[in-house]
Amino acid sequence: YITNNASLVILTLPTTAEVGKIVRVTGKGAGGWKIAQNSSEIIHFGSVDTTTGTSGYLASSLTRDSIELICIVADTEWNVISSVGNISIN
Repeated sequence: YITNNASLVILTLPTTAEVGKIVRVTGKGAGGWKIAQNSSEIIHFGSVDTTTGTSGYLASSLTRDSIELICIVADTEWNVISSVGNISIN
């Protein structure tokens, strides 16, 4: 996904995802991006995890920040396998 908007673009992880599914997000617009989660979902970013469920998210800090996620447990768990920029984790 290429986010290109003057306002924040919010992308929500799929509720159904098979192990191995890849999601890539890169910024182009000034508003940046935020990857939201559904209930029971969590994202592992190295040694840090997002808050489980709908309050957890990853977000860009700068326009061109990018991230790549892979599903490691069907429908619920994701690992960050690459990132560019300063990603905020909640």
